[in-house]
Amino acid sequence: MDQEFTGLKAKQDRQEKIQARVDEIVASRVAPTAPAVEPEASIEPELNEEKKEMIPAQAKAFNSKFFASNEDAYVSGQALLAQAGNVKAKDFMAAQSIGTDSAGGFTVPTPLAASLINLLEEVGVARKVCKRIVMSASTWTVPKLLSHASVSYPAEAGAISDSSLTFGQVQLVATKVAALVKMSTEINEDSIISMMDTVVQSMAYSIATAEDQNLFLGVAGGINADGLAGNASIVDTAVADAGSLALTDLTACSVSLGNPVIGARNEWYMNPVLFHGQIRDLLNAAGGNTMSDWAGGARPSLLGYPVNFVNVMDASGAGKMGVVFGDASLGCYFGDRRAVNFRTLTELYANTDQVGVQATSRVDIKVANPEVLAKITFTA
Repeated sequence: MDQEFTGLKAKQDRQEKIQARVDEIVASRVAPTAPAVEPEASIEPELNEEKKEMIPAQAKAFNSKFFASNEDAYVSGQALLAQAGNVKAKDFMAAQSIGTDSAGGFTVPTPLAASLINLLEEVGVARKVCKRIVMSASTWTVPKLLSHASVSYPAEAGAISDSSLTFGQVQLVATKVAALVKMSTEINEDSIISMMDTVVQSMAYSIATAEDQNLFLGVAGGINADGLAGNASIVDTAVADAGSLALTDLTACSVSLGNPVIGARNEWYMNPVLFHGQIRDLLNAAGGNTMSDWAGGARPSLLGYPVNFVNVMDASGAGKMGVVFGDASLGCYFGDRRAVNFRTLTELYANTDQVGVQATSRVDIKVANPEVLAKITFTA
């Protein structure tokens, strides 16, 4: 009882402090003209102190894995619960929006979208390696340079031969990508941070996997139906299966590119199982290993080029693309129409007293310059 009374008394003192400050500001605005103009007073320090006090100590003590701070994770969780109709969460969000448009108090905070995007770029490959293009409309046309300026060697006082640049176009069409997870409406305040970490991690892994599948494998009815695997314009080295893969196949793939685009930086893309299995055995069989090589394991590089691990690529089965080589930043465009949007669905899981948390984005993935890429496909 004493503890409860002390808490109520502290809250009352804070409210009185804020009200006194407000009265002081109002009085200063209607007072006679002062001899000197002083900066306008603000109650932001008191309001910020009030906001921090509203986050429970247990929640502050829980370390978030994916948000910049515990407060960001806690406020994001309360925002979703407020949209779902949780009264206590609504009160919390209303208090967070003091001094601003009250309608903004129930919007999903920026840290939630920022945390998901950061995790998407961390766990996915497509967003990291493709050329990112911000789309200002649902359909966006991007110029593509087809031929460069020519060079001549004129004699003294001779005329310099002119040349023209040739451009093509790549059209990006934004396609919606969505993920939906369930979250209980009865989350304890000290569990909100861990639940938000789980929700963000689940969505990021699912969306990142879908983007990688569209880029490398192609998804019928998805963002890119063909992907790199189904693109006939990419130079393809055919190998029977992963067990038949030889170093000569890898070298053939790496030298099959002319790389007409200036500044290409080639890299490998493959499943980690293939690299640490068949390819590692090929490198070990080639000899030249030292004790440090055996102790440290195989480095993620091959024939002098970095290796990127792509979990969605499969090295087993006929028609499977096992390896990609080239510069994906020049060969592939990733169009981003807008930031990730969040929405809560209160009726879908009402019978289980849960709320659906939905995340959507609008993107496109195009193979714009297939001539700077090569691949190895298993045929048997």
